[in-house]
Amino acid sequence: MNCVLPYFGEINPTQLEEYYHITAVVKDLTVSLDLNFEHKTIGQESLRSIQNFLNNLDRWDVHNHAALERDFTAEGETAEHITFYFDELDEAELSALLPGETSPDARAFRLLKELKLVRVGLYPDGKYDAEQFATFDYALYLAAEPSNQVLAVNTDEHGKVDYIAWES
Repeated sequence: MNCVLPYFGEINPTQLEEYYHITAVVKDLTVSLDLNFEHKTIGQESLRSIQNFLNNLDRWDVHNHAALERDFTAEGETAEHITFYFDELDEAELSALLPGETSPDARAFRLLKELKLVRVGLYPDGKYDAEQFATFDYALYLAAEPSNQVLAVNTDEHGKVDYIAWES
């Protein structure tokens, strides 16, 4: 019996493919969504977890932005990521991203606010030895394209943030 997953449509839980991918609109953003399976089958409880998780992507995005802000304030990976752009971008590029901002603190916080969700990867059965249920990738858009420098917010199936990592 097939199951319908939000965004992905119908899948057969007894004959899973290793990888599903779709581009979808989440909170007015075009986001890459992928679903990764280690095994060929999955139980009903796990399917419900995936469905619930996908139905709440907007909520998780808000939750993740709050976690990024906390990590930024605590001078974690997020602060290092934001500082990277002040080192790498010239003043014209920064001014285009942050029009009207002059204070260094205000500019850093505004740049943090410019991080956009670009990808969500789900690993419900530990594909690639993933300990997290989902990874949300956030990037700055430079010249209308997402940067290849991302902050990955890793969560459990309930949206609880496990850790944040800077990846490229």
